[in-house]
Amino acid sequence: MAMQAQLTYRLGSFGFLLGKLIRLLFFFAFIMAVFSHVSTVAGYTLVETALFFLTFNVVDMTAQIFFRGVYGARRTVTEGDFDFYLVQPCSPLFRMVCSSVDFLDIITLLPVLVMVGMVFARLPPLSWTRYAAYGLLSVNGVALVFSVHVLVAALAVRTQELENAIWIYRDVMFMGKFPVDVYARPVRWALTFGVPIAVMTTFPAKALLGVLSPAWTAYAFALTAVALALSGWFWRDSVARYTSSSS
Repeated sequence: MAMQAQLTYRLGSFGFLLGKLIRLLFFFAFIMAVFSHVSTVAGYTLVETALFFLTFNVVDMTAQIFFRGVYGARRTVTEGDFDFYLVQPCSPLFRMVCSSVDFLDIITLLPVLVMVGMVFARLPPLSWTRYAAYGLLSVNGVALVFSVHVLVAALAVRTQELENAIWIYRDVMFMGKFPVDVYARPVRWALTFGVPIAVMTTFPAKALLGVLSPAWTAYAFALTAVALALSGWFWRDSVARYTSSSS
């Protein structure tokens, strides 16, 4: 249904897709311009910095593909559609979070994955354990992003407000385009423990490069487990307190 809706407005969908690709190319041009004046950024080479940026895109685009429904959660609640979600034989959380799959981001994700492969080819030979850690931490990052979206959806059900929370998250998420090492220490701690963008986007690339300690790896998985449990509890509690938008 989401694909049919996007294909209905082909010109608009093409323009939206073209804009995403142009933004991606311009950011690579920005990185190239930076490295034309310096040899490293926070100790990372051009190829390594590209790995961080591409990892950010893999995690962020995957979340945008499947969890975009949260952006319309407030409208779903205020217009009364959430009442129907609760009486239908389908998980209301699934309907709320995954109600709008973005197929345009799937198309955009394909060249990103190709570029990830090109970066892998330019790195020195690495053991399969590093690639496995990279894959697992990337999935862990997507799961952590999912917990944030569940939290925001729960806020929409509980308060019927959403826009500020989701867009604050989006603004902070963009800081994950670079390794968090480029930021000052207080910002790095905030992005690791406060709003854990570093865990979502920086940790997978660091694991692949062999600069992420086992303690930080354990922290990443433990944080995601706790975040999923807490966001799930908050969602269930918010739904239990929901009394219909018309009451």
